[in-house]
Amino acid sequence: MDKTERLIDFPAFLASMAHDMKNSLSMLLSTLDEVVGACTPEKCPSHRHLSQMQYEATRVNFNLIQLLTLYKMDHDQFSVNISHYPVSELIEEIIMQNKPLLDFKGIEIFTECPDDLTWFIDSNLISGVINNILNNAYRYTKSKILIRADEKDGWLVLSIEDDGEGYPEEMLGTGVQAGRGVSFKTGSTGLGLYFASMVAKLHKNKDKEGFISISNGGEYGGGCFKMTLP
Repeated sequence: MDKTERLIDFPAFLASMAHDMKNSLSMLLSTLDEVVGACTPEKCPSHRHLSQMQYEATRVNFNLIQLLTLYKMDHDQFSVNISHYPVSELIEEIIMQNKPLLDFKGIEIFTECPDDLTWFIDSNLISGVINNILNNAYRYTKSKILIRADEKDGWLVLSIEDDGEGYPEEMLGTGVQAGRGVSFKTGSTGLGLYFASMVAKLHKNKDKEGFISISNGGEYGGGCFKMTLP
């Protein structure tokens, strides 16, 4: 059959399936949150397993949201909602969302951000990016994560550093390139980094647009994700 005669719009079909899976997963996550909240380590021998299930379900949920957002971007169905937003408030909200999982693994999280720092951003998209990077860092870090935000030469620089083994060599880079690497060692497809790169590019000011970079080293010697926005 010729491509023009296909009866199914496969990308749209996949997007519809991803949307249904995301809805079901959201219900599962809601139930897991209640169970994990009521099931303390002292009272429930399965607490560790339930927390691991919660983490993995959250990862899948993030991936589905990213896929659906990228699909909408590709089909001009997505609108960026830029507003003046307190950066420290955004970081605090994200930490509160992730605190139960971080506490469970004994990971300390530190922040460095001026209280009065504000920026024109799509807070929902930026929150999604940081949440995904934190979720990934949770998997690979040893004991601590640093979230840093500051203004440098008229740019907002957001960075997340950990004390893990760092990113695989094939995934290091800047901009879209950082999202094209695939690591068979870790199983990473680079989807989260590609999504982060697209989100950064949506933030523009005149002839400038945002970008990401990933490297190894930083303050803790592990992986370092950086998003720079005009």
